[in-house]
Amino acid sequence: MSLNFEWDSGRRQGLIKSGSLNQIREHFSVKNDAAKFARRFGGRFIPARKYTITPAGRFDAGLYRDILQFVTDNNVEDEINYTDTFKQHIKPGYDKHTPLQLDLKLRDYQEDIVNRCLKVGRGTVILATAGGKTLTMASLLESIYQQYDKNNFKAVIMVPDRGLVEQTYSDLEEYGVTFSISKWTGDDDLDLSTNVVICNLGILQSSKSDTSWVHHVDLCVIDEVHKVRQGNKINKIINKIHTPHRFGFTGTMPEELMDQWNIIGKIGPVLYEKNSAALREENYIAQVKAQIIDLKYETQPKYVLYPSEPLTPTKRYRREIDFIINSDFRNNIISKLSEKFNKNSLILIDYIEHGEILFDRVQQRCKDKKVYFIRGNVAVADRDKIRQLMETSDDIVIIAISKIFSTGINIKNLHYIVFAGGGKAKIKTIQSIGRGLRLHKTKQQLIILDIGDDLMYGRQHLQKRIEHYDKEKICYGRKTIRETKS
Repeated sequence: MSLNFEWDSGRRQGLIKSGSLNQIREHFSVKNDAAKFARRFGGRFIPARKYTITPAGRFDAGLYRDILQFVTDNNVEDEINYTDTFKQHIKPGYDKHTPLQLDLKLRDYQEDIVNRCLKVGRGTVILATAGGKTLTMASLLESIYQQYDKNNFKAVIMVPDRGLVEQTYSDLEEYGVTFSISKWTGDDDLDLSTNVVICNLGILQSSKSDTSWVHHVDLCVIDEVHKVRQGNKINKIINKIHTPHRFGFTGTMPEELMDQWNIIGKIGPVLYEKNSAALREENYIAQVKAQIIDLKYETQPKYVLYPSEPLTPTKRYRREIDFIINSDFRNNIISKLSEKFNKNSLILIDYIEHGEILFDRVQQRCKDKKVYFIRGNVAVADRDKIRQLMETSDDIVIIAISKIFSTGINIKNLHYIVFAGGGKAKIKTIQSIGRGLRLHKTKQQLIILDIGDDLMYGRQHLQKRIEHYDKEKICYGRKTIRETKS
């Protein structure tokens, strides 16, 4: 029995031909929870499982290593064959593997990352926030650029938002790269005369944008690659990219297997992984300590915990959110914490309404501090001004929507982060912590204040965050504060 790996040029996918195809497909599949839900509520038919490999045997090329590992470990086939075209797409390595040093010297692990990327030619790098992803990307790009006809080399760097476009552009200039760079956002026109175009996902997903040029670049680099999910437009754009040379960088991979396989398939295998615990052990980033504040409510709303009428999980959760947003007890605790902080602090929330309430409370209590509320309508340039101000001041409190401030913003002179919005997502939790991990001469450690709620979903979500702390080896203590009757 033999297994053949071939290449489907029309679909730009790998192709498995084997009598064991069904066995391989089943391994790279998961239960489809939506199927049970659809049957329960009389919805349309939904398959019981989700598959990464089609019935015809097609799969995204980056998944090859994982497939090969499974086949080898389980003695699925006696003989494995490859076409030359397939080899070119699954391992399109470069001739030279030596990382080029820029104006900032690479750390040992950064050199290792660049070396592995050059050898394999495509892949995913998991490097914790503050580990120096941008410098690593810059060295990788420079090392590849020097192997090309410099007049014709074209690459794209995709980042989540406009703020990161500006930051990445500024960093590349600071590192002393020799290739030409340009920005493409809603504020900057597309300039295809440069070697490298840095653009945000928003402009790529706009219906008004012509993204056809992306499909023909020599190299594609995606920062925060965990945002590449099945079905979104970025995923579809990547499907049309011709070059096999592509790299993704992230601090945290999604927890769901299908999302992991999608990223690996579209980009390439995981080439390197270094989490924040390892960086802390080597003193590359600040130490972290979490303090969990368990809130016990005297005036627990019965309509939240024990509603008289039947509620869907969504409505029940929304009622709980409304309660914590408007809880005087809870909001006063957060504002009192802000007053006690002797250094810069960041309060992360999920809803604008909550931010507005806390902004007023904190302003009233912290008369001697500068308080800012960062939301979607705050211009990128203004956000950057506030960030720069924090580096030279010690009396600033930022209240920010977590979706805006949980990724891409790094503040060295940040000493306290308050998780005021709850939630349980691993990526949001870990990357939010990452906002304050960069070393600063006045910072011994980053302090996390985690507000836990003794409510139905609040308890569940806090337990998940604790699991994230345990996995990241973050020490934490717990303190209970009870609401008193007025």
